[in-house]
Amino acid sequence: MTKSILEDRTISKRFLFPREKHFKDPFLVTTSTHQLSCFKQIKHQGAKMLLVFHASNEIVHDYIENFAHEIDKMGFNLFIAEYPGYALSTGSPSLINIIEDIPFIIKNCGIPTNQLVVFGRSIGTSYAINAVSQFPEIKGLIIESGIADYYERLERRVSAEDVEVTEDELKKEVLNFFNIEQQLKAYKGATLILHTKDDKIIDVKHAKKNYEWANEPKEIILFEDGRHSDIQFSNSKAYFEAINNFMDKI
Repeated sequence: MTKSILEDRTISKRFLFPREKHFKDPFLVTTSTHQLSCFKQIKHQGAKMLLVFHASNEIVHDYIENFAHEIDKMGFNLFIAEYPGYALSTGSPSLINIIEDIPFIIKNCGIPTNQLVVFGRSIGTSYAINAVSQFPEIKGLIIESGIADYYERLERRVSAEDVEVTEDELKKEVLNFFNIEQQLKAYKGATLILHTKDDKIIDVKHAKKNYEWANEPKEIILFEDGRHSDIQFSNSKAYFEAINNFMDKI
């Protein structure tokens, strides 16, 4: 298999920020090349499951207290995916091997895909969108502080020259894996988009573009309070109510 430009170590180091932190009883997912230290919480038989893909500077541990508690209170099950090289996971992180891990993660959720709702935050939205592209029967998609134009995000940190290719070659490779418009337009499930109006990292225009591309049924909530890093904490009640209402009605 030819190695993608997007697996270049320069890109990985400037785009992905793994941290190591232990937590009790990780759920281990074995892929073809490494092992992922995920989190799995099934307390509600027959209920839907929320599958989470976190941001590039986050780890599973960041979600297993407050976030996991809130999802449990709603009566839903939860699976939080970890990335290669993050926390206790083996391997080295790259933008592409996370995509390659998605089928292994979905299989290990342990419930039918039509009972899954996939949630992504920040860069994790790209993997959530990729998941519904690979598994279109997934029930719902939640895009929190998400990216619409992946190349715009990439070129802020990496130039084509940095990885010794032309700009056109880099743009083409990004679209090969992260064609957000195409993937959203193809997905027929329900979509919820959450974003703050004052996000300084990923501008609110990304949320509006994702909403435009998504099919009905769809909903967008643009919070007045908070920015990219504190959207959940600045809007806690409304944030979790939005997730609960969405998962209840689909």
